[in-house]
Amino acid sequence: MKLNGTRTILAPQQKVWRFLTDPNQLAKCMPGCESLTESGENEYSGEIKVGVAAVKGVYNGTVRMEEIQPPSHYKLSLDGKGKQGFLKGSGTVDLAEQNGQTILTYHGDVQIGGLLASVGQRLVDGAAKMLIGQFFRAMEAEIQAFPDEDGKPGGRGTLGSWLKRLFGKGSPA
Repeated sequence: MKLNGTRTILAPQQKVWRFLTDPNQLAKCMPGCESLTESGENEYSGEIKVGVAAVKGVYNGTVRMEEIQPPSHYKLSLDGKGKQGFLKGSGTVDLAEQNGQTILTYHGDVQIGGLLASVGQRLVDGAAKMLIGQFFRAMEAEIQAFPDEDGKPGGRGTLGSWLKRLFGKGSPA
């Protein structure tokens, strides 16, 4: 199964990069995520509950970040197993800044097997797109409260962030 898409995130590239490389933040946004913990350098293990049609289950797996080029690119490799089947895949995430916003582009290829694969490609594709949409909606909400590099809460709704966008790094003197 191929997964591709582009999303515009209303936050600067560096902030999006920090968010996407923070397992605690990602766990908040991943639908069905029960846990996500660091298990090695650039490697995470986790547990997720997902269902496609009548095939529902808990999957345990690992995610590894590779080809890391802060703050613009990384590759993810994943491997997960559960009673209902398995999934294995890899993909890339690319970030580009544009007018104080971030253009996020992702490409991935995932193989599934077991009972999970028996539900049919159309149902699996639909479920994958729905989960990706849920992830990005949650991320867009969470990233507004995620602190900027200076430790202050960000967000396009704050006066400070509005002044930064209007005048650059700081407000006029």
